[in-house]
Amino acid sequence: MAKQIDVTLQDYTNKLRVGVKGEIVINAGIYKGRYPSIVEDIKGDAVGLAHPLMSGALLPAYRDLNFEFVMEDGSALYVFSMYVRRVEMQLAVPIMWAGLLDYPKRVQRRSFLRVSCLWSILIYHMGQELNAPMSARWLPAKAVDISLGGYRFKIANEDADGLSFESDDRILVYFTLFEKEYLLQGRATRIVHTKDAWDVGVGFDSLSPSMEKRLFEYIRQQEIMWRDE
Repeated sequence: MAKQIDVTLQDYTNKLRVGVKGEIVINAGIYKGRYPSIVEDIKGDAVGLAHPLMSGALLPAYRDLNFEFVMEDGSALYVFSMYVRRVEMQLAVPIMWAGLLDYPKRVQRRSFLRVSCLWSILIYHMGQELNAPMSARWLPAKAVDISLGGYRFKIANEDADGLSFESDDRILVYFTLFEKEYLLQGRATRIVHTKDAWDVGVGFDSLSPSMEKRLFEYIRQQEIMWRDE
């Protein structure tokens, strides 16, 4: 059941219109991640979203699943806390009908400072594992730069072992920061392939408060070093 809405909050529901593009964000569970979608229809208080896909297949979505729909409008992002009401699979475009849990929030866009890191990391291509179970493996790569929003890595063609990367591929990364090991997942956003290597930018799905704090400390240290040079 949807919770009672605080009527004192600003209502940005009018931003949610047919044709608006955004991302469905699931913050917990095995399907945690960000999935592109679009508002296909609105009927009363029900919002019809294009059913999210994961590696070309419909993402399992059970009734009452909580998620966020994040859309961009000018210099701000609007975050809609929602829940799944039902799914229509028989349509040409499968629709996931959702209801609002709260008034949408306006979030000022954050600009992430990106710094060089040159870390030795391990990456794991989740899409390869889904397409061919038991075939994926951890691959050695080099993180080139990092921010609170994501990172960029390079992997030599010979280390990639025939693997290719495409936009929206899900990637796991394993690295050590301040003598603590971390395992994070994200989605490929920028890809350049040369005769020698892959250069891939990845946006983090999310960061825990402790991870964000440690990463901020590292970025701050690098920024101070730049200023001192």
